[in-house]
Amino acid sequence: MYWKYFPLTIQAGLVNVVILCFSFGISVSAGIFIPLLFIGACLGRGFALAIGLDPRTYAIVGAAACLGGVVRVLISLTVIVTSTTSLGFFITPIMLTTLMAQMVGNKVSGRPGIYDVILQLRDVPFLEEEPPEGLRHTNLRARNIMKTGLVKLTTHLRVGELVGVLRAHSFSDFPVVDKQEGTLVGSISRVDLIALLNWPGVFVSDQEGSDDDSVTDLILSFSDLDKARQVPLPGKEDIGKHLSLEDEDKYLHLSPYINIAPHTIRGHGAANRAYEMFRCLGLRSLYVIDKSSHPLGVITRHELILLEEIGGDHHKIEKILKQSCAYMGKSAMTNQFE
Repeated sequence: MYWKYFPLTIQAGLVNVVILCFSFGISVSAGIFIPLLFIGACLGRGFALAIGLDPRTYAIVGAAACLGGVVRVLISLTVIVTSTTSLGFFITPIMLTTLMAQMVGNKVSGRPGIYDVILQLRDVPFLEEEPPEGLRHTNLRARNIMKTGLVKLTTHLRVGELVGVLRAHSFSDFPVVDKQEGTLVGSISRVDLIALLNWPGVFVSDQEGSDDDSVTDLILSFSDLDKARQVPLPGKEDIGKHLSLEDEDKYLHLSPYINIAPHTIRGHGAANRAYEMFRCLGLRSLYVIDKSSHPLGVITRHELILLEEIGGDHHKIEKILKQSCAYMGKSAMTNQFE
């Protein structure tokens, strides 16, 4: 009875496959979620028509299988399909279908799902929920994986120096240290620094820098600072172009605007502990300090993503340990961390 619809069903699915291959990735809000469901439903319905089974059932199963094989999602996809179709009794066959589709996709392509591939192509350092298993059985420490060469700001610095730092470095956060002792007192984001540069009224001269009352009167309120953040960020070369030479000779107090409790970890802390802190707290940066609270380096997602690539490769881990020891010196490490 339904045999006459078989060619049209298969043609509809194949045409959409071709269209999806050409349209995916262009700047059009089309997506692949719904098209993949449609393609799977067409192919599943065509298969049912060819062997004389119920086309409605196989259309639902085919839609789940096609989407699951591409995105490699198991639980959430099963819930979505059973909820949208109001067929709760289909949860077992749909889960088995998505599981088989995931296994076949992994075996055939040898790569993760499409969304994971996109993250890799765009160099987005996405961290898995659990740290790599190999790290739990190694002596890899936070000091071994941190990024050195920190650009430290003081609580009271010249505007011209700040402009030079922002033009030379593209870090999203900067540590703020005490000018005399060099201990970590907080951190401040690049967005806030650029916002402060757009309000020359907060600049003070060197003489006013010692007058607490004059500095208090010039502190930018939270609402004004929030408004300044809304301005689009300029390019590196355009930072501070609106400032005059007189403005660049003035000073800026960062104390009222810094985050006074940035997340830190001691240098001898385990690398997998740093991974767990980053993943659970959703951090952008984790500062590594010594026993005197002097910042030694910073850990970002780009450093932690390397741990997933290394995994349990002990040769690569030993190489990292040797490079870290060569940089810091064994004697200096012993004095600072023991």
